[in-house]
Amino acid sequence: MRNREFEEGTRNSALEIISTCTESMPGTLRKNLKDLQEHFFPALAYMMTEVDNADDIEAWYAEEETEL
Repeated sequence: MRNREFEEGTRNSALEIISTCTESMPGTLRKNLKDLQEHFFPALAYMMTEVDNADDIEAWYAEEETEL
């Protein structure tokens, strides 16, 4: 993932676009599977495992948990 500075809203929009394309144009995505494997899936895994306040355990512990 080249740019990791995107805001949360931008990231969510990108995921929605991919989700919509997956549902409406699966053949097109299958044709570009190599690009998805090299770029999209690693970026998705990074975003899903990124932790806010990773360097400050006290701030992380004090943060309220939100249900999605």
